[in-house]
Amino acid sequence: MRALNIICGICVLLVSLHMVHGIEHFVHHSPADFHGATFFALLISGIAALIFSFVGGCLLIIRRN
Repeated sequence: MRALNIICGICVLLVSLHMVHGIEHFVHHSPADFHGATFFALLISGIAALIFSFVGGCLLIIRRN
């Protein structure tokens, strides 16, 4: 069970890194007229989901059974 927690934690951290890359790519390559209130609301919610995902991955790795 411990190995499964570590593997799942590593997978979640890798998905978090991929999400960071996706957000960065989307911000830099989106048209200038797309940067409005909706864009920033979605950006903030994506960053919040990323932070929760990263914390969850770390907790899976350091979980003590």
